[in-house]
Amino acid sequence: MPAATLLVYIAGHCPASRYSRELAMEMADAFPELDVTVIDVDAPAAPPPKGAEVLFTPGYFLNGRLVAYGNPRREELERVVRQALAGEG
Repeated sequence: MPAATLLVYIAGHCPASRYSRELAMEMADAFPELDVTVIDVDAPAAPPPKGAEVLFTPGYFLNGRLVAYGNPRREELERVVRQALAGEG
């Protein structure tokens, strides 16, 4: 079972979505124990948000808690993920 879950909500029509996907995949590569899912809210079969309301995209949710609206700096996202995996957040 993953130690933490990162959900990244994007809107396919938004230019920022390309970077959001890249950042999500970087997190998946850097933290194999992190379960990363990218959800395109524009997709016809997009599942509803889990545990938090998505008001804007991109939206980053770590273990159901909002980490950032908009694309965070890679270093900041790494710091938050490391804390969650260490049981500090």
